[in-house]
Amino acid sequence: MRSIDMRLAPPTRRAVRHPLLAMLCMGVAYALSGTAAAEEALATIDRFVPHVSTVPASEGQRVGLFVREKIGTTLEASITAGTAPEGRVVLFVHGVSVPSVPDFDLELKDYSWMAYLATAGFDTFAMDHTGYGHSPMPAMDNPCNMSAADQAVVTPNPLGASCEPDYKHLLTTSATDWDEIDTVVDYIRGLRGVERVSLIGWSLGGLRTGGYAARHPDKIDKLVLFAPFYQPESPTGPPASLPSPGVPMTLQTRSGLLHDRWGANVACEDQVEPGIQDTVWRTIMSYDAFGSVWGPADGVMRVRTAEYFGWNPEFAARVTAPTLIMVGRQDGLLPGGQALYRDLAGADSKVIVEMECATHFALWETSQYRFMHEASKEWLLSGAYRGEHNGSFVVGSRGRAQ
Repeated sequence: MRSIDMRLAPPTRRAVRHPLLAMLCMGVAYALSGTAAAEEALATIDRFVPHVSTVPASEGQRVGLFVREKIGTTLEASITAGTAPEGRVVLFVHGVSVPSVPDFDLELKDYSWMAYLATAGFDTFAMDHTGYGHSPMPAMDNPCNMSAADQAVVTPNPLGASCEPDYKHLLTTSATDWDEIDTVVDYIRGLRGVERVSLIGWSLGGLRTGGYAARHPDKIDKLVLFAPFYQPESPTGPPASLPSPGVPMTLQTRSGLLHDRWGANVACEDQVEPGIQDTVWRTIMSYDAFGSVWGPADGVMRVRTAEYFGWNPEFAARVTAPTLIMVGRQDGLLPGGQALYRDLAGADSKVIVEMECATHFALWETSQYRFMHEASKEWLLSGAYRGEHNGSFVVGSRGRAQ
């Protein structure tokens, strides 16, 4: 099978600035792989979906949003024959810091959520927003465009000394994220001939997918939200003036992400598979050409900054799609799941599941990742959790009912 590799080669460790050229055409990488769970072969297709940017730093430019598709070859053949997979098309949306492939298509055993659903007969997609992975990263290739504290992390590599940012604003907004989701959703609807797409969002992906579903209910089938970002007191609309003052990016180190934010909250024995953190970080670095060669030997992860609004009780009540929320009881980062469940007043079907032995990063944890895959499949197929369309539930390690 022919393969076209669209990844950009990383710069040398001495590089300071090297703006990436805008990707104005669609690229496709196509590969076949077997799965451990079934004999069904999976096709992996990488695209750059054309989008006219509404991000202030690149407003009006035609850019390419990175989108990965993973689909079983049986379903792909039926689509080619003219059968639309209505109700079986899913778009994954990542969180605040990690791009989509390390989140949802991790190449380690059977951790890939995309592969699980694709094997089960779904056409799965995952996107990178502006500021992440292989999507555009305007103003983020200049290491001066961050705080003095973050600049210190990448001194003396690649910075020799502190410097003044040349872009003094936050990079994106909730609205620019929703614009990008809308472009990708419409692309998928046209590509696959379906009216509605289901969304799966992790962390800040809860704001992105939930806020989008509130504004475009006619395009959304079902929602699955894991550890969703939700703050009932957040503002309804944007500030009076945009873009907001600030810098376009911050940095996340390996120890900050994997130890401080994740490892410090692990509470159960055998909750995390030995060595998985190495795989996670290596995959993240493969999607950050500049960050991977900045700072310490293991690199840094560049994280875009943003202005958030428009995801509060007013908009949560507008969500009509059946919604499954899954939260870890050891999530020390975003405890907003219960408040969101309460405020989803317009959804006829809504379920929240609290998972024992699970942190904010449960999709990478032995204790619950398989349960999350299975629960999402049932919800996407039937709008039910273990046969129930509404209610609050708790599961033990590995999804054991309590």
